[in-house]
Amino acid sequence: MLDQNLRYHIIERWQTPASAYPRAELGEWSISTRSQEPGIYKMQTYGSFYYQPNPIQLTVLKEGDLVWFTDEPRQMYALADIGLFRAFGKVIVGGLGLGLIHHFLRSNPMVSQVITIERAEKLRELVWPYMAYGELVIGDFYDVLPEISDADTIITDFIFGYQGEETWAEIKTQRDFIGKYLPNAQFLEHGYQHRLDAEDVQKVVPDSALGLFDQVKIVR
Repeated sequence: MLDQNLRYHIIERWQTPASAYPRAELGEWSISTRSQEPGIYKMQTYGSFYYQPNPIQLTVLKEGDLVWFTDEPRQMYALADIGLFRAFGKVIVGGLGLGLIHHFLRSNPMVSQVITIERAEKLRELVWPYMAYGELVIGDFYDVLPEISDADTIITDFIFGYQGEETWAEIKTQRDFIGKYLPNAQFLEHGYQHRLDAEDVQKVVPDSALGLFDQVKIVR
């Protein structure tokens, strides 16, 4: 039974660009399928939920036993938010994953160029051929980024963890690193975008009004 007090989307069928990727293994990396059971699931941002009445099939990217990315709805909604509506100009993407942010960037008319930095050479063969968009650079993000002279948007998704304080501290360290070399670029990270937004708003909005900010974001 659905809780009528929750704000939720209903997802009856699910398919993403990654659904068509071949299921394959290459060294320690693999692309596989996993079933997600029916239920109510929380989105990544702004207190919203989705209801899934039927099982859906997810695409999973793993390095050994470590799951790096899935194309589950909460991930895709968050990626659409930053890829379609926030990114602009020259975009640097840190971490290839399943390449799903690229499908949104490709559809964003404000994006003029995309450069992806990925440490794992094997993903060039396992993922890149099925979503190639822009330029792929194999290397460590922290080594490659200082060599880039300009960018308008930086999107990262390679710090492992979800919604924890330790990971949040790493995200802020990463934001400071990016600011050192590309101070005029906006920084987007879909897993923690709501906390990044809240920090930005808090700089210009009184504490007493922050609750209103959350309500606006929920229904936007």
